[in-house]
Amino acid sequence: MVSVGIGLTNDCNLRCEHCYRPQGRIQNLSLADVQKVCENLPVDSIGFGTGENGLNPDYFTILDYLNEHRIRMTLASNGLTLSMTPDEQLQYFSDVEFSVDFPDRQRQDEFRGDGNWQTVMDSIRRCRKLGLRVSILAVLMNVNYLDLGRLARLAASMDADLRVNVYQPMHTTRFMLTFDQYWEAFEILFEQSEVISVTEPLVNAMMGFDGLQGTPCGNGSIRVTPDRRLKPCVYWPDSQLTINDLAEQKERIFESPLFRQTHFVPQFCRQCTHVAVCGGGCAARRRLRGHLELPDEYCPIYRGRDVRLNGRSSAAQKPLRSGSICTTIVRGTRAQ
Repeated sequence: MVSVGIGLTNDCNLRCEHCYRPQGRIQNLSLADVQKVCENLPVDSIGFGTGENGLNPDYFTILDYLNEHRIRMTLASNGLTLSMTPDEQLQYFSDVEFSVDFPDRQRQDEFRGDGNWQTVMDSIRRCRKLGLRVSILAVLMNVNYLDLGRLARLAASMDADLRVNVYQPMHTTRFMLTFDQYWEAFEILFEQSEVISVTEPLVNAMMGFDGLQGTPCGNGSIRVTPDRRLKPCVYWPDSQLTINDLAEQKERIFESPLFRQTHFVPQFCRQCTHVAVCGGGCAARRRLRGHLELPDEYCPIYRGRDVRLNGRSSAAQKPLRSGSICTTIVRGTRAQ
């Protein structure tokens, strides 16, 4: 079965500087596009992201179609799409995520837009009343890496998980973490939380967790962008594959040269004791930085540094997105 990430649109009501969505001309997938994906792949679940999916003209029709076909769904939003979605359709989702990068109203609104904090908080309360599983989704950057503990506690105070994605330089390197900031952030995070899932390859390797075999991207998971292109990872910089290629290739798409790049192991890594777990680290980051043939720049082995992480495992069930992308999901401890 295949996990699909879809960006129905690159339209959004906000203009966040760190966003990875395609800039410029607004593009939208149609119901027919989504149907073509589902007809040519054994789709188990679909995660909506990229722009604010509720701004797509076919959004509500697409939700009904997927629900009728019993395809599990998740949604990431800045709060706008959730506010547009009626209760009945909102309950189609297995879980929902809200983009929150700072643990306080002032910095969140300054970074994302005035009023965003309140929109998110109102939507979280609404989702909790409907019995939906809720997560806060934070982009880990050099401007918030010291805040992960507070973000974990904020999420816990609302009975929500915290999911952390490391910033990727799609349009700018301005928010990239240094080596030390990257590892300090995860130390802070794990001191204040219990680990539900870690598929960030290097972090998983340094924690000694089992079960990961390199990046999960492009291995039973696929991304469909608003311009109808297919990618192994939403951060992958380019692709010539489109939805139309699925009609001919179907699941063989995962054997295409593009998708196989995500599992290219650098020469330096091939004799490393961690290679079976991390696979050389994040391939998308290496590709974006123009060094696919080199190890992940955050790799302590490559840097000759000693990094050790300790984390407590949570008994909480893993959400849908945990196995299809490089991410870290935790359950924060409540503030005393």
